Amino acid sequence: MNARFNLFGMGLLCAGMAAAQHVDNAEYFWDTDPGAGNATPMSVLDGAYDEALEAIFLETASLPGLGTRALGIRVKDEDGNWGPVFRTIIAIEPSVVTAPEINVTQAEFFWDIDPGPGSGTPMIAFDGDFNSALEAVSLETSALPDEGVHVLHVRSKDVNDAWSLPFKVVVEVMGGTVTFPQIKVAAAEYFVNIDPGPGLGTQMLAVDSDFSAALEAVKGGGIPAPVAAGVNVLWLRARDVNNAWGPAFGIVANIDTTITGTVGVLEEEGITMRLAPNPTFADAGFTITFDRMLHDAMIQVQDGTGRLVREHRVNNLRRVELGLSGAAPGVYIVGVRSDGRQLWDRLVVH
Repeated sequence: MNARFNLFGMGLLCAGMAAAQHVDNAEYFWDTDPGAGNATPMSVLDGAYDEALEAIFLETASLPGLGTRALGIRVKDEDGNWGPVFRTIIAIEPSVVTAPEINVTQAEFFWDIDPGPGSGTPMIAFDGDFNSALEAVSLETSALPDEGVHVLHVRSKDVNDAWSLPFKVVVEVMGGTVTFPQIKVAAAEYFVNIDPGPGLGTQMLAVDSDFSAALEAVKGGGIPAPVAAGVNVLWLRARDVNNAWGPAFGIVANIDTTITGTVGVLEEEGITMRLAPNPTFADAGFTITFDRMLHDAMIQVQDGTGRLVREHRVNNLRRVELGLSGAAPGVYIVGVRSDGRQLWDRLVVH
């Protein structure tokens, strides 16, 4: 039997002390108290014990015997003082509940009259892949219904081929011609730390060798000089077909200027990877999917300062699941190294 509980640790209030108290540790036990500090440790939900109020959780690979049990929980402050035991009664029952896998695999829309599940107009996943419980979808219509008030219906299908009930919204189609600007990426550039001005950064290349879409995967080349080794801010921005530059997007990067020569990337051989879900949560982890089988590759996860958080070797695999238990929220860099080449992508952890 497996169980998971989300619990909130109580703040420790010390009368007559001006300094704030922080929760430093937490533990739990069933029925019999083994003594302070001798019970099973609990994990903090955000990965760090640093507040007076902490959200904590416990996971048990096995539960005590069936029946009514007393669950005891206590926390310790930053001075090493254990608080009193908080107890709650929990009934352990024999039935096991298996939660179904919930992923959106398809979505469709229709106007006014329902043509039947699966017969509407297909919708596109914003990230290009229906693989999550929550998906951002987009629809494009080359022709709208007649002028007037209409009802737009949207529904989705899960991994068990079950269609949801339609979500409805009232839309008024008005007369006249509305011209939407053409939205396409025409160029992209990057720079480090100091902005040289729109159009004066180092040019980036489209992965498919053609800037022709509203969403483009881009790649850069060498490090612009002069740049000092260590933590820098790498900025990127794109230009549309109307020659309007968008705002710069910056990430913190730990740059090594001692590397000589050119570092090859797997993408140059046509190999791509996808991180999902992204963003994710530390306790949920993430999955890396490649478009082909990788042989003898090393996967590394680094935090924003370049510190190695996780390392995992794979061989003859296309799909790898990795956990990030205990990782603090932030932006992480996921890299795959194989035969002296490497491919990197960004992962956001909540």
